[in-house]
Amino acid sequence: MESVVRVFFVASFLGIVAMVNAGRGPIHNDRRDTCSNSATPCYDYVLTYIIDGRTENLFRQSRSEILAIHRLAGKSEADAIQEGKMVTAWLKRLFCLNVVTFFPTKYGIDFTDVEDNVYIDGTKAVTSPDGFLTFRTFIADPAARARLVSASKQHEVEFFNAPISNVGWIVMVNNDYQGSGTFNMVLPKGSTIFYGDYIIPLCDSTGKKSKTRLSKNNFYYGSPPCRNIFNQSTLKIHYESNTYFSSVGVIDCVVKETSWGTGVARGVLFIEADNKVSGRNVLTFPASQP
Repeated sequence: MESVVRVFFVASFLGIVAMVNAGRGPIHNDRRDTCSNSATPCYDYVLTYIIDGRTENLFRQSRSEILAIHRLAGKSEADAIQEGKMVTAWLKRLFCLNVVTFFPTKYGIDFTDVEDNVYIDGTKAVTSPDGFLTFRTFIADPAARARLVSASKQHEVEFFNAPISNVGWIVMVNNDYQGSGTFNMVLPKGSTIFYGDYIIPLCDSTGKKSKTRLSKNNFYYGSPPCRNIFNQSTLKIHYESNTYFSSVGVIDCVVKETSWGTGVARGVLFIEADNKVSGRNVLTFPASQP
């Protein structure tokens, strides 16, 4: 009798596991049928993150810390400098129409002549001759507690609560500045322009992505194993200002991921009493649904 009961419980457990893995059963609420409804379309990917820590300076400037985050993203010092040069080209965005003619297509801001150290050392900030603009690199202070809370892949959703490292470059607008090119508007005093990367480890720090095999259930075999809906140990998401970050704290960025394509990040960021940083941000790939 005891053996029969044991077999019954084992069979019941395996049956539940099978249902869950098949997308049905008491543990998994399968709503994939909603994706085909025009009133509730599903995005390829949706990520939500929050910031709720305290810091006296949200943007840190240490060269060693900045390079450490670039290395986390798989970039060498030379790679970081090269990307920095891409940033200044993006700010100015000049395309050659013929041998001597160029046409600005973004902000028309020119920091292309800065020294290499400026791209990797936040203490080497450069201010334009008229004093209106300042350019430098940065990393976000980990004390701000930026983290990926949850993410979805079409109808699948997962909770992460994973810390987000943020490294990039910033233009601070010290006085109202008239942009040119495709952004032919005034950048208001106190606004900022961002260009950088989010690096998000999805596994425990000791976890290793397996180089041998990956099961159909998305297990990475390491120590400890890492499992997630993206089949990745680390997400690297590029972002750049669509317009500018205003003094009222509106986030408006274009985001890009190698295999996901282009999306959008929209959110808010406030600095509250006692250096409390309060931010909420949602990233969607693609940017919108028809």
